[in-house]
Amino acid sequence: MLISYRWLMDYFKEEIPVKEVINALRNLGLYATIQKRIGENWEKIIVGEIKSIERHPKSENLLVCEVDTGEKNLKVITGAKNVFVGAKVPVALPGIEILGEVIGVREFEGVKSEGMLCSEYELEFSEDKEGIMILPEDFKVGTTFDSHFGKGDFLVEVEVPSNRGDCLSYLGIARELSGYFNIPLNFEFKKVQEKNDIKIEDFAACEVLDFDLCPRFTLRFIKDVKIAPSPLWLKWRIERVGLRSINNVVDITNFVMLETGQPLHAYDFDLLKGGKLIVRRAENGEKIVLINGEERILDRDVLVIADAERAVAIGGIMGGKDTEINDNTKDVLLEAAYFLPVNIRRSARKLGLRTDASLRFERGVDIHRTSDILDYAAEMIRLIAGGNIAKDKIDINRGLPSLTKVFLRPERVNKVLGTTLKEDEIINILSKIGFNIKSQNPLFEVEIPSYRQDIKEEIDLIEEVARFYGYNNIPSIPLQKGHIVDPPLMEEIIERKIREILPNFGLYETINYSFMSIKDLEKVGILSTEPFNSFLQISNPLSEENSILRTSLLPSLLNVAQININRQQRDVFIYEIGKVFYKKDNSYFEEKHLGILMTGESYKDPWNIPYEIRKADFYDLKGIIEAIFEKIWGREPIFKKSEYSFMHPSKQGYIVFKDEIVGFMGEVNPWITQNLDIRERVYFAEINLDKLNFEKPRPQYKSLPIYPGIRRDLALLIPEEMPVESVEKEILKISGDLLKMIRIFDLYQGEKVEKGYKSVTFSLFFLADDHTLEDKEVDEIINKILIDLSIKGVYLRQK
Repeated sequence: MLISYRWLMDYFKEEIPVKEVINALRNLGLYATIQKRIGENWEKIIVGEIKSIERHPKSENLLVCEVDTGEKNLKVITGAKNVFVGAKVPVALPGIEILGEVIGVREFEGVKSEGMLCSEYELEFSEDKEGIMILPEDFKVGTTFDSHFGKGDFLVEVEVPSNRGDCLSYLGIARELSGYFNIPLNFEFKKVQEKNDIKIEDFAACEVLDFDLCPRFTLRFIKDVKIAPSPLWLKWRIERVGLRSINNVVDITNFVMLETGQPLHAYDFDLLKGGKLIVRRAENGEKIVLINGEERILDRDVLVIADAERAVAIGGIMGGKDTEINDNTKDVLLEAAYFLPVNIRRSARKLGLRTDASLRFERGVDIHRTSDILDYAAEMIRLIAGGNIAKDKIDINRGLPSLTKVFLRPERVNKVLGTTLKEDEIINILSKIGFNIKSQNPLFEVEIPSYRQDIKEEIDLIEEVARFYGYNNIPSIPLQKGHIVDPPLMEEIIERKIREILPNFGLYETINYSFMSIKDLEKVGILSTEPFNSFLQISNPLSEENSILRTSLLPSLLNVAQININRQQRDVFIYEIGKVFYKKDNSYFEEKHLGILMTGESYKDPWNIPYEIRKADFYDLKGIIEAIFEKIWGREPIFKKSEYSFMHPSKQGYIVFKDEIVGFMGEVNPWITQNLDIRERVYFAEINLDKLNFEKPRPQYKSLPIYPGIRRDLALLIPEEMPVESVEKEILKISGDLLKMIRIFDLYQGEKVEKGYKSVTFSLFFLADDHTLEDKEVDEIINKILIDLSIKGVYLRQK
């Protein structure tokens, strides 16, 4: 937020040096910097009066003015067309520097100019470069410019935190400085002077149809105003901070917004149809042309202010062109309201409109002061633009919320901050920044000012004490020796190891939002699959694109892949460790998952010559998963058939570890990737890390074997539908401790194998720790294995 230092100082009886203001704001958490200094030479600019004007004898574009500067008359040449005899103008005398150029006596086509008449731009008064600045008639000739406008100014940029909407105003920042320097605030709202014989109910009416989006709506009617350019002081203040001066009424609404933080809007009452305002939701497809000339198409999520026939403003964002204040306006209907912040944020984003008003409504304005600020602005219009304020006002609300009360423990303040503040000191700090201490037995019951919507809990009050006591005043205490750091949680250890393993396979970590839309689930085909379709709806989403919590990492990672591929980065190897959410049997679940996505050319080894390009495939992904489990949990998982519709029908499987399904993996169904315009095959795995919240056991020492072992290979015919895992388990069960290793090294199906069977060859290695095994011992075990397996329909292959 850009502010004027001179304007800010109007709220104090004594001026605070600008450097102290900057330092105070920074100490209070409002980082401030001086952006620009204005008017360093204003004390050298003289108020002059034009006595005569003659056309230059040799140039049609130049005028020769005789200017009275109080001490003497000077001849000054200008090309401006707006000068006239009797005009009071700012005069820069020879020797003064203006915008980096020293003014001197210059000759134009044989005629000398003994100074320069200044524009508002040349004096850094505003951005207006057209013509000479015309000063008020009552300015005395010979006086200096700074005697009327102050000794220059500083433009200060203040970074206002998102939770401090009250500081998007001069009064908000002045309140902060008042508490910091312990000096009173020099401000009070002007009291409105009504015209008793003009009543608002005789002219205007209002109806609010949606109190959820507009809890308070107030109006004032001002009759017979005179629209004109703003007085210099008003124009100067709003243009100094980047707003454009329009006319006196519009400028007053902007001035009051900057001063108080409450946006206002003025309607030309005669242009309203039916003399009534209706606060309602827009109709789907309803159109409005705004004061910036742009048209917007609205929907039911957008709140509008309408008359009897059409929308005339988008509530809290921007007014409509059809009813804006213009040179012919006579009667003004002035609005001040409170709009629901989340809806303003959502609507402004949807419509692509970010205005000074929407920014303040998004952060939250003071609903308790809406009426007072409306009266203040109406009175300013009466004083500057004339007119009569109708008796009474329209104030529609369903009761104002009560002020927040927060309990504070004095001992808690000292414990958190490491201070030894007494109760009286805490009370003094909170009282001087507007907090009301209701009781002190034994807790402080603190009533929060209505403009401090960021204060909700005890810790917020403790932060306020810290800010105004001064962080620099809090003693530094060295860390105690022998402090024991808590060991990391198991889930942290596992995540760290995953982040160490996956980069070795060429995978990059991504971080995505947990928010998405239902359309995201539809695009990846998981909306019809449990539990991925059991999503949680967000009650106050920022937009439709962020309306639900994700149930899987697949949509997020596919979106990242799609973005990269659209930018010609076709080899995408990524992973994410993130939260997913779903509901089941009226319960809500939050789980930490690992997602891995691979597409394109697999990791290349530049030392592998001759160089060979290879696409990532199912077995690359399977190998990565096996490596993760082996390195973290001590053994590889097994894979069982799964039947997810969003995965390839024959290239997918469950990941099973210790007899529990902990995830799934495979190729994403090609019809999904084609719809996303991804031409390469995409491989994806998702693992529930919450089910693996343990680490592999510590390795136990075993001496090296001193006796020889025996290896046997078994080629078994196994029914096609029987999982190989069940055969492997049976072999391990029968073999006992003598079987040290079992491996599958061949799988065959073809003409030489009976139909309905598959040939699987196991390599078995037997070893005894205390003696040399004999063949007959191993033969007995093999015979038992074959007998037991034959009962289950598994036979030794004969050829």
